[in-house]
Parts: sequence; C-alpha cells; structure tokens
Amino acid sequence: MSKRLPIEIDPFRLIEQRILLEGEMPVKQFPRLKEILSANTGVLKVDLAFDRTNITNLPIVTGHIKGELSLVCQRCLQPILHRVDSELNIVFTTSDKEAERLQSEYDTWAVEDDRIFLQDFIEDEVLLGVPHSALHDDCEPFRPLIEAVAEESDTQQEDVKNPFAILKDLQK
Repeated sequence: MSKRLPIEIDPFRLIEQRILLEGEMPVKQFPRLKEILSANTGVLKVDLAFDRTNITNLPIVTGHIKGELSLVCQRCLQPILHRVDSELNIVFTTSDKEAERLQSEYDTWAVEDDRIFLQDFIEDEVLLGVPHSALHDDCEPFRPLIEAVAEESDTQQEDVKNPFAILKDLQK
C-alpha cells in the first residue's frame, strides 16, 4: 500500500504483483477537469487494486475514486457541489481488437508501451461521471426569461402593403 500515487505506472507489472494503490490527488492537477469547474479546490481519494479476473484471468483494476467537485450550475451560473463516487472495474488491453472483443462484457483501457499516466487515467474516469448539464434542484435563471407575445391590431395589418396588389390592377 502506498500513500503517494505514482505519476506513471506499468499496470501489467502491478497486476502480477497484485498491488494496492491508495492516495489523494489535488483537483487542480487535472487540466481538462479544471475547464469545467467553478473552483479548483479539493482532492480526489483514489483506491486501486490491480489483479486478474477470476474466470478469464484478464488483467483488471478495481477500486474507487471519491471526492467533491465545484461545478457551475447551467441555469443560475452559481457553484454547485457534485459528489464523485466512481467505482472502477476496468480491464487493460494491449490492442484495439482485443478491446472491441471485450467491450460487451467489460470497460476497457488500451495500454500503449506498457505504461499509463495515472493522472490521465483517473481524470478520464472522473470526466465520465460528471453530468453534462449540472443544475441545482431549485434555482432561478441567471437572466429572467422574456416572453414575447404577439399583439394583433388592425393598424398593423393596414400598414403592411401587399406587394402583389399591383398585379390585381393589371388584370383589369
């Protein structure tokens, strides 16, 4: 068990050793996640267990990512707290063909060059769980809605001249 998470890992080596990684990563470390946050504060707690599946002996990582993110409400544009509680159950593959074959049964992650950046791996999993449109249960829009109601009046209709009225006179 480790308190500090490594930057780069060889998942297949960790699987053979049946390693358990535990640690925290500051939210401000994730560049793609920062773009959708209202504040870059907080940490994500990560628990990852590297092992093999029981029946098929596939390389798998299981675990949890927990934390809180401060998103922007898309209605009122104020901060909204989103709890992250992602359960991981991902099989590592070395080819796209193998990933396609396993995709119906497992979530897969393609490993290139026998290494993955743990930060990218965690950030991808967190981004998958973030709502597309974060909204408070009850809030007012940032700008009040203006309803346009068409008023019918005879003067408006008289002012509008029919461009084909001249054709009527030519027919006579």
